[in-house]
Amino acid sequence: MATGLAIALAKGVLGKLGEIVAEQAWNEASLLLNFKNDFIWLDKQLSLICASLQAADELTGLTDAVKKWLADVRNIVFDAEDIIDECAVEHLYTNTCQSCVCNCNQLVFRYKMGKRIKDIKERISSTMQNAQQLKLIHEVSHLNQLSTSKSESERGEELRRGSILEKDAPAVAIDYKEKEILRLLDNHAFGVVAVVGMGGLGKTFLLQHVFNRSKHRYDCSAWISVSQTCSIRKLQCDLASRIDLKIASQISRLGITDVRAAEFIHEGLQGKRCLIVLDDVWKTSVEGNLISSLGLPTGRENQCQIVVTTRSRELAVNMNAHIYEMQHLSKEESWDLFCLFAFPDREGSRPPQQLESLAHQTVQECGRLPLALKTVAASMAKAPLTSDWEAKLGQLKKVGKGEDFIMKILKLSYDSLPPYLKCCFAYFSFFPEDTNFSFTTFKVDYSIYLDNVIYLWIAEVFIPQEKGRQQWDIGLQYLHQLENLCLLEVNRGSSCYTVHDLLLDLVVNICKEHECEFDIPCKEISCRRLVLAKKSLDNNVISEKPLLCQRSLRTLSFSQNPGITSIPEQLLDHVTVLRSSSLRTLKSDYFTLSIDESKLFSVEDVSSLTNLQELFFRLENVRVLRSLEDGILDRLVKMRILGVRNAIPATEGDREESSLPALPEKMNAMKGLQQLSLWYFSVPSWVCGMENLTDLFLNSCSDYSSLQKMPSLRLLTLKNDSKCRELPKEFGESGGFPKLANMQIQDFPLLEELPALEEGAMQVLELLIIDNCPRVKRVPEGLERLRRLKNIDVYKEASGELEERLKEGGEDWNKIKADNTRVEIYIE
Repeated sequence: MATGLAIALAKGVLGKLGEIVAEQAWNEASLLLNFKNDFIWLDKQLSLICASLQAADELTGLTDAVKKWLADVRNIVFDAEDIIDECAVEHLYTNTCQSCVCNCNQLVFRYKMGKRIKDIKERISSTMQNAQQLKLIHEVSHLNQLSTSKSESERGEELRRGSILEKDAPAVAIDYKEKEILRLLDNHAFGVVAVVGMGGLGKTFLLQHVFNRSKHRYDCSAWISVSQTCSIRKLQCDLASRIDLKIASQISRLGITDVRAAEFIHEGLQGKRCLIVLDDVWKTSVEGNLISSLGLPTGRENQCQIVVTTRSRELAVNMNAHIYEMQHLSKEESWDLFCLFAFPDREGSRPPQQLESLAHQTVQECGRLPLALKTVAASMAKAPLTSDWEAKLGQLKKVGKGEDFIMKILKLSYDSLPPYLKCCFAYFSFFPEDTNFSFTTFKVDYSIYLDNVIYLWIAEVFIPQEKGRQQWDIGLQYLHQLENLCLLEVNRGSSCYTVHDLLLDLVVNICKEHECEFDIPCKEISCRRLVLAKKSLDNNVISEKPLLCQRSLRTLSFSQNPGITSIPEQLLDHVTVLRSSSLRTLKSDYFTLSIDESKLFSVEDVSSLTNLQELFFRLENVRVLRSLEDGILDRLVKMRILGVRNAIPATEGDREESSLPALPEKMNAMKGLQQLSLWYFSVPSWVCGMENLTDLFLNSCSDYSSLQKMPSLRLLTLKNDSKCRELPKEFGESGGFPKLANMQIQDFPLLEELPALEEGAMQVLELLIIDNCPRVKRVPEGLERLRRLKNIDVYKEASGELEERLKEGGEDWNKIKADNTRVEIYIE
């Protein structure tokens, strides 16, 4: 299981060594002259280790001796990486400091580093002898073959295919279950409905469809992920904020008891017709009745309908819930679901004749569990040989049908991943349970942006550098591959990925093998990756001595801890090889750009980070805006993603909504900018000439003229404009928006009409979303001519006329469907 991660780590270190050996600047550095031959030797030996790791990865089972060898290799690779990075840090330091003290320190550093390199060389020699005894050493000819074979990302292309969503996977074995849940909800005699069943049966998957299809029928709705560790107060705060209760601020105050908070919630929901889903409720989450502890009103006199998913029948009984037992799939349903994912490119999603018998046997071994069927099927989707299927079937038969049956099935799916995907998928364990990973950079909810995940992969050297390809694009490809392999679940209703809790348990155990900790470790434990999620931490915790002792810490994550607003200097002094720093990405909900040097970051600080690729910040005062106009950020020419929120007080800037400031023109030096998000700005004209800009998000902005001229724009989101009555007619001109695939118009209360499309306008548009635009009466004229169009989605507060025209048999429905039957029209 661990070999894939070890291969990825070793290749990352090899890449660094290759740069050091080849780069003339390093060779000339006096500090490294003594180590050059050592680094060349390390480079050669690590190449042999990589080949041996690949040999181990191909073994069907690992003996205890091989497992111990893998652990030794992992530690060697970690230590080699530490040596390389510490040399890099010392090299930078000596280049900027030429004092006598520096020269003395340099001699001390050389002495200590020499001893460490000697030690690691001895360990490598011993490890390679063990590899030879275990028959893991590959011949030189095989090494040459490996070096000339396809790159990992090229091999990954074989896994890539169109989105599974296009196959409408939810249609399999979902419809009748969904109708049954809706029938129970319509029966107000049941205040609480509990969907009960073992993990992997698809409880959450089913409820997501029920929730997305029915929430529009209620005054308010909320989806709450409970999991194993949530406190009552955390759940109460989540519930109050998601259903927009005015008492949310009262509940979050210190001194308010859980009982009093429950009373606030109960009073706030009285008389409201609401739908609340409590997903993944465990015995360990709370004591007593969760429903009453939260303050949710129940009983026939109330209109609050509650649905719970749980693995515990006892827990459902304690809630006085009507129990809906989630059953295993039937044989027919299992076969249909398996074929959908195993043979997506074949007509009718059915296997070729030579594989049909093996496919039936494989389905039987998956125990009629949806999660097992999907992951196994997806792992076999690009396996045309009967020998591949016979090997997979043999592995499945060894699994048996014990209590850990489903985990063993998932382990097989994980083991079949190529090494580069193993480490990337395992990284999802760094995020809290039930995290949503948003499809788009601009989704604002309780999600983590997928861009964050990709940039963390890059920082961890999980993504290779290849000529002619951006690392971010390769990372996006990896995400698509994980989706296609069913390791990431898609919730189309909320436009996000999630990781099933069973898969998360699997990768958490994997990461613990690689010195990853999920709580502050004691001094004796060596930790290289530390993830502190949902711990309500403050600035004091990162000054504690146990943390300062972790000198080899590579990644430090404080996910969802807004209480941490600054990083003490002593931490950065001790953790010298930290990777997830601000060198490439500055992105935080509380990051404020200031001229005040006492702040976490000043404008001058940011302007010096010339390798910065992603930056989100707020403008707090006019002086910062003036500094941007003076070109202080001109040097950030590697910027790819930029988000700017104008938070200048109206009195200071003397601005009104009708005269919003424009982003300074000097910022167009960021020629490689691909994604831009603006809040409370007038759209500057220079943006329209940005040749590489693909995604544009405008919230509470003005002046949309000329956007149609943007040559590479693929995603356009216009949000929260309280004054706009009509969009520019130029939006529909011939040749306009030549690459736009996704257009979203959200929260335009006065918008009455969408511009008509001339022949040749928006020719590649695939998705049109109209969200909370109550005065729009029809879709744009000419929309029916768009041959690439796949979806028209209308959400919240749609006008009755628009609904009539778009419903089946309506005027716009008939016009669009006449020439393009593939288009799906969804009205919430």
